[in-house]
Amino acid sequence: MQTIKEQDWITLPESAQQEVYDFFVFIKQRYDKQTRQKCSDQAETRAFSNHSANTVEQWLDDREDEIWK
Repeated sequence: MQTIKEQDWITLPESAQQEVYDFFVFIKQRYDKQTRQKCSDQAETRAFSNHSANTVEQWLDDREDEIWK
């Protein structure tokens, strides 16, 4: 993980610090949304499946989608 050194951070103008923070929040929200969607998709697949959990995991695998195209 990379970090921003405090000395580098404080030398940025306040408007640039706000821009970096806004971008961080944007990226965080995007990944949170993707994670929630993936969890929702998995829960939906399990709810409508009469198969074992192992089979459901295979269904959720992207390679399985390719087989049925």
